[in-house]
Amino acid sequence: MNLKENEIHLWHIDQSDFDLPELQENRLDWLSKTELARFNRYLFDRHRKQLLLGKILVRSVLSRYDETVQPKDWNFTQNDYGKPAIDPAQQKRPLFFNISHSGDKLVLAVASSEFIGVDIEQCCKPRRVSKISSRYFSTKEAAELLAMPEQSQLSRFYQLWTLKEAYIKACGLGLAIPLQHFSYSFPGNERLVIEFNTAREDDPKSWQLWQLSVNKGYKLALALKTSNASAQNYNISSWQVTDLNEVKRIDSTILRKS
Repeated sequence: MNLKENEIHLWHIDQSDFDLPELQENRLDWLSKTELARFNRYLFDRHRKQLLLGKILVRSVLSRYDETVQPKDWNFTQNDYGKPAIDPAQQKRPLFFNISHSGDKLVLAVASSEFIGVDIEQCCKPRRVSKISSRYFSTKEAAELLAMPEQSQLSRFYQLWTLKEAYIKACGLGLAIPLQHFSYSFPGNERLVIEFNTAREDDPKSWQLWQLSVNKGYKLALALKTSNASAQNYNISSWQVTDLNEVKRIDSTILRKS
């Protein structure tokens, strides 16, 4: 699998396509000792399945880009905020990833930039939109959200939440970045804009952001920072992992982008 500098690859899994006993029989030995200990601590099969599928997805996909490393042989590090990366000893070329899961879905983003973030959220679950937005969103975002018709607010809430998660995951700092320190707006039907307040020293020109179409009932956002983002026209390609050994190409429909 070839990954160009101006490409982002997305890999999707539906957990319902997989059987936990089969996964354990065929892939449990892919887990590191630390991962296996975490797997065994889980009390519920749904949590074990999600963890195991996530590790299988990362390891199997990375070996598509570097066939000299077998999936179970990948080693990983993580920064102080928990963002994982390939062990530098195995980093033969720029290859970075970020993974997200919600409901029945997992999605893995792969890029040649370290600052890659993806977030998927199941968006059918009701939320206390007013209370959460006033606490976690910027004043501008909350005001624009609550000014929308009530039937449209939940969809916009999840659009904002996934975009914010994608950005903080791309930065590798998680919720150490206050979500109120940056704002999104949606001028027109296909554009989105990010702005930073003075407390967040960042440049919107360094970022490219996307909202992508995904299965009904989910929202998906992607964030990428590069030194020359404004000069790049990124191509996004997507695949669905259908079983332990098969994948199929799927559409990458962009709804909005910066």
